Amino acid sequence: MKITFTDSAIERITPFLGENQGVIKLVFDTEDCGCSVNGVPTLWIVMAAESGDLRADAEPFQLVYKPKDEIFFEESMKVDYHPGNKSFILKSNNQIYNAHMNLIDKR
Repeated sequence: MKITFTDSAIERITPFLGENQGVIKLVFDTEDCGCSVNGVPTLWIVMAAESGDLRADAEPFQLVYKPKDEIFFEESMKVDYHPGNKSFILKSNNQIYNAHMNLIDKR
């Protein structure tokens, strides 16, 4: 999986990470969604990748994801930030996955 971050997303995420104090994790969050195929893409900041996590081709941040979530995403996506509604956007050339994505600090 290849993830590109726009300049506005980089500018917004950088202060949250500090001096390489964590990893970004793309999750397909199914909590309170009813079942495992109903979920919302979300960004978490975690201290380190968990055993079994896959690493995406992403710069300038390290981004990981669970192998079971890979089915919900395309091979190439982009993370953008919209300052007007203070949220991130996960999109590809084919669709918008989440136009109001959160960045949740789970450290």
